[in-house]
Amino acid sequence: MASDQQDIAVLKEQVAHLTRLVEELYYRSGTPVPSEPLSLDAPPADIVDALRSGQKITAIKLWKERTGMGLAEAKIQMDDLESRLGL
Repeated sequence: MASDQQDIAVLKEQVAHLTRLVEELYYRSGTPVPSEPLSLDAPPADIVDALRSGQKITAIKLWKERTGMGLAEAKIQMDDLESRLGL
């Protein structure tokens, strides 16, 4: 039976491998790797400003660039954010 330390070491290796794969996907797509996880719980100020000034397409583009998600998913998230902001 493996010890907890061995289990942790295996998990760390798996996380490192998955991290490399994700970075490779970002590289191949030409999308910069986000420096920190993005969440609609604390959306970036420039995206909120774009939505508040009626520039929804700009907000969608910014969100797409930062998250690497597709257009449809980014639009859905910006629709949700608009709703939460009462816009």
